[in-house]
Amino acid sequence: MTKKLNSKGFTLIELLIVIIIIGILAAIAFVAYSGATNKAHQAAAQSTLAEVKNKLAEYYATNSSYPAAGASGATTTNIDNWLASSAGGNNTTMSTTFTDGNGYQYSVTPSGCGDTVASGGAITAGTTACTGFSLTATTTAAPNGAITVTN
Repeated sequence: MTKKLNSKGFTLIELLIVIIIIGILAAIAFVAYSGATNKAHQAAAQSTLAEVKNKLAEYYATNSSYPAAGASGATTTNIDNWLASSAGGNNTTMSTTFTDGNGYQYSVTPSGCGDTVASGGAITAGTTACTGFSLTATTTAAPNGAITVTN
């Protein structure tokens, strides 16, 4: 007499294979998401640097100089003050982004220099006009992935 196998379900092996396949797909999706997030942060940093460069060009056109770097440890102070002032376009969002960053640390290195800008936007001309600047965005997540814009 032969027994007829009439099973309704999955074997343990079949379930394990499905779980392994789902795990592989999840790992691939996580890597792709992480890469896309990093690219988005980098694009945001590049956009911020481009906006600040354009605003500094406006400042230069008006004042024939670039703002000074600011006190040590606060290298973006004069630029932040100017961006947030009415003369700089009342752009408090950009000045906050430029200061804090999107996972990026921003710094400004003017060459020559120059003007100081009070928190209300008042400009005090420096003894030597700044003739150029270098904007840099760095991140600890990608230390070699620094973005630099120079004028």
